[in-house]
Amino acid sequence: MIPFDPSGPLPTGTTVLEASAGTGKTYAIGALAVRYLAEGVVSADELAVISFSRIASAELRSKVRQRIGHTLSHLRGTGQAAPDSTDRLLSTGEPAEVAARVDRLEAALAGLDRAAVMTIHQFCQAMLAELGVQAAVDTSARLSEDLSRLLEQVCADLYLARYARHPDGVPFPLSDARRIAREAVERVTSDLRPSGIDGAAGERREFALAVRAEFERRKQAAGLFTFDDQLLRLHQALQGPTGQVCAERLRRRCRVVLVDEFQDTDPVQWSILRQTFHEHVPLVLIGDPKQSIYAFRGADVQAYRDAVSVSSRHYSLAVNRRSDPGVVTAVSALFAGVSLGPGIEVPPVDCAQPTSRLIAPDGSPWRAPARLRCHAPLRPASAEEARRLITQDLTAQVVDLLSSGLQVVGPNGPRPLQPRDVAVLVSRNRRGKELSDALTAAGVAVSFGGADSIFASHAAADWLTLLRAIDQPQRSNLRAAFLTDFIGADLTALATADSAQLTAWAGELQTWGRLLNQSGVAGLFAAVESSADPLPQRVLRRPRGERDLTDYRHLAQLLHAQHTDGVRGGTLVSWLEDQIDGAETTSDRLRRLETDREAVQIMTIHKAKGLQFPVVLLPEAADQWVPDTDDGQCLDYHDGDVRVLDVGGATAPGRGERLLQYQLERSEDQLRALYVALTRAQSQVTMWWARTWANTSAAALHRLLFRRRDLPGTPEPAYPLDRSPGDGHPEQLAWLAAAGIVVEDCPAVIAPATLTPARTSLRRGALAWQRGIDQTWRRTSYSGLTEAVHARAPMGLDLEAEHSDEPPADTESSLPPVASGRPSPMAELPGGTAFGSLVHEVFENLDWFAPTSADHDALAQRLLTATQAANSRFAVPGVSAPALAQALLPGLLTPLGRLTDGRPLAGIAIGDRLSELSFEFPLGRASSATSLADVADVLRRWLPADDPLAAYPDALTDPGLSGQVLRGFLTGSIDSVLRVGSPAQPRFVVIDYKTNRLSGEALTLEHYSPDAMAEEMIRTHYPLQAILYCVALHRFLGQRLQGYRPEAHLGGVGYLFVRGLAGPEGGPTGIFDWYPPAGLVVELSELLADRRQA
Repeated sequence: MIPFDPSGPLPTGTTVLEASAGTGKTYAIGALAVRYLAEGVVSADELAVISFSRIASAELRSKVRQRIGHTLSHLRGTGQAAPDSTDRLLSTGEPAEVAARVDRLEAALAGLDRAAVMTIHQFCQAMLAELGVQAAVDTSARLSEDLSRLLEQVCADLYLARYARHPDGVPFPLSDARRIAREAVERVTSDLRPSGIDGAAGERREFALAVRAEFERRKQAAGLFTFDDQLLRLHQALQGPTGQVCAERLRRRCRVVLVDEFQDTDPVQWSILRQTFHEHVPLVLIGDPKQSIYAFRGADVQAYRDAVSVSSRHYSLAVNRRSDPGVVTAVSALFAGVSLGPGIEVPPVDCAQPTSRLIAPDGSPWRAPARLRCHAPLRPASAEEARRLITQDLTAQVVDLLSSGLQVVGPNGPRPLQPRDVAVLVSRNRRGKELSDALTAAGVAVSFGGADSIFASHAAADWLTLLRAIDQPQRSNLRAAFLTDFIGADLTALATADSAQLTAWAGELQTWGRLLNQSGVAGLFAAVESSADPLPQRVLRRPRGERDLTDYRHLAQLLHAQHTDGVRGGTLVSWLEDQIDGAETTSDRLRRLETDREAVQIMTIHKAKGLQFPVVLLPEAADQWVPDTDDGQCLDYHDGDVRVLDVGGATAPGRGERLLQYQLERSEDQLRALYVALTRAQSQVTMWWARTWANTSAAALHRLLFRRRDLPGTPEPAYPLDRSPGDGHPEQLAWLAAAGIVVEDCPAVIAPATLTPARTSLRRGALAWQRGIDQTWRRTSYSGLTEAVHARAPMGLDLEAEHSDEPPADTESSLPPVASGRPSPMAELPGGTAFGSLVHEVFENLDWFAPTSADHDALAQRLLTATQAANSRFAVPGVSAPALAQALLPGLLTPLGRLTDGRPLAGIAIGDRLSELSFEFPLGRASSATSLADVADVLRRWLPADDPLAAYPDALTDPGLSGQVLRGFLTGSIDSVLRVGSPAQPRFVVIDYKTNRLSGEALTLEHYSPDAMAEEMIRTHYPLQAILYCVALHRFLGQRLQGYRPEAHLGGVGYLFVRGLAGPEGGPTGIFDWYPPAGLVVELSELLADRRQA
């Protein structure tokens, strides 16, 4: 490997950058992105940066943005921090070239939102959208994160169909069938084994194949797809007859591709990247095979090895910037000469830190950068006994750690060590809970989320009991509800309660029931939290009270979401029962962290990946159980380069060899997991080793300690404790002391340790509420602001209902009736919000670009496809896709006059159009008193008398509108923003589609005259919507467009009343264009932010 220099030659082909833990991977990505942008290799919209989680992608976008700003400051000569080698390189050269780099980076900073910085699944979905019809996918299908219920149905149906009347009985139990089905679908690309055999083992494989096929069929029938389906869709498109055409189109879109965490790639992902970009564009793959620990999620380190084999360059980052010298030395010694799998070595790294950043008093054991705590009885202990002692010892060590006056050297100098600086990393959440309970009992503040489903919690059972009592207030249900945390009675209180007390409790439940009907679960829970004996105060008095309170609040949100969607009464009770029975663990149903403030962090090693802590404790480093019998589980392993899944069970022919290969790969995973755990530590790491009958010999730490250090390679899968070298004690290993690893024996008896209250950062009990609640603060929208004067029911809590500005029913103009006219192409189509949603869906997803008449037939076909897809999602009775497509086509071909320099929508390329520009910005400040009356005053001052909307400010004086205080957040979504004009002087136009009927009689184009549309605009308060959209666009362009000037770049507003659009020769009906002065938009923006000059 070649040491990587960020200021060296830019990678031009496929390059692998191996970044050992803590060596600055994210820094390298930022430096590469800045150089590709500054040197003109790509623009922002041609750059792709791919990661494997939403959090990582968001962090990468932020880091790249910061890096661009950092480098720009140095190129401009205003940088405060010292320049690095990349800054110095880009600052060197002819003045004209340096100025060009500044221009490119400024443009990149303004356009970074167009860069494809996203997860691999988001990237694949974006590329499918880029390919359009070439991908040949069902555009009406919906993404679902969890199809476990569908899989359960498939499994049960197939099991009954195949075996209910089988003459030989069932070949395997239903529990095995469920396990086979889950594994076969989760690893859908793995080859199923064993093949070509009969009997039960062969039937298990046939069942797995049948599940895969039926599950896929039912997904397609239901119009559903998963994240993995996104990958497979793109992969299939690239493998199909138009694969090369698709790949070339993607290369034009992404001219430089950086892939982060590449060691977590699976074969399908690598195949997509390789086929599309390898040997065509710069493809930089950044990762660390030593940290490949997600095989259970489908990651395959074989993809990394394959990428190395075809890459043109293989670089490494060899300077550790995370850990102190003592930690680097200790970790390097543990892994010296070790292979963590075929071709996965642990190269030495240098240390950037000059000295330890953990300051401990003289004589403190915490001065050692690495400690190994040992429990070594003469006779090996049971695993349970060893864990109990390690739990006690770890608790005592944490109490000592937080009580010894240690300091951490941070950017601003030394500071006291805080609980949040300490991480306890475990392999299993069950072990994490044991340690969490022990530390909590010792008075230590702990943050632990685990992987438990929120529906498996105590709080879920209480919520179910409460909702059941409200829905069915029978005596037994009421008494059960009294015993929940909501009421807070115990058995003694319930047994001794008189009739008055029972009536009071029942009355409170009745009150909560009324609130549930009126305000949803959120209203009910607000009452629970503010009752005379509030739930938070009672719950927080007990140990782990924050855990329970977090669960109650989390469930309140999930239940309220269901209630808002119409799941109410007994149906809501049944829904919660189903969730508790299934205890699903989708992303929004895992238990949330109860706190992360001043608390010791307990988490799994997998969750800790990418994080760092001053002190890391590893109680399970030498605790690994490998079963000595085969329980018949499915085995995920490699046969050569092919990933396979053995579903044949324990008695299948050849099972022994497959089991050995599976166990070998798992043992390599364990070594890599220990490497990840150890490299989370910045200044100190403490490990535990215990001599146990069954859980020590195969543990990763034990294998590293007792391997033959003179034989490089992968340690043996196990070193039994009954023979050399596994029968030794770590204190006999002289090389540990040389590496700075201090070996210590745990006491046989450990006295209980308790942290004094003065050091406990989490207080018991609830704080007293001493502030008022701002009743005027709200998150609102145009629809929310005008709700009081619109003839519609209140929209409740859903402020973002799709296209909620569409009229709820047909409306008629007060102008004189139109005598006659040309029929509207949409005269026979219905009105209302549902139809408006359907039309918006079509326009949002249609590629309407057809600049010449020769392109119109292709446009008509694309329009038909788009209406069919939209109709599957927003079906409106009586509206067929062909009829809607025929009615909408004239509107796409209607010239829009001054708005677009005479071009129709079909003349606007997809690259000059931004659909559904969502925005959210703050309204005012805490003390703001700005109201819609103030908005009316600004409009009145700026609009000339001949403006078509000059009368609108008076309409804003309606009592239902004018008094509304604008404080909180404003949210919305602009249907389209079009870029028109010349490349040197672009204008940006707000477009909004309206489906309003302006007559109840036979609808004609002449009903959509300028006067009729102006009246409708004012009646519906669309001018308020339009000017708010202009403010949102003004703020958007101000942040992203270099040299932005409102008077030059704001191009007006077009409200397209689609029923009045006549086609290429039909005239200007249906087009309401408005050009609010730029000064009006700027002043209103300042007014809404409460920033006007006094």
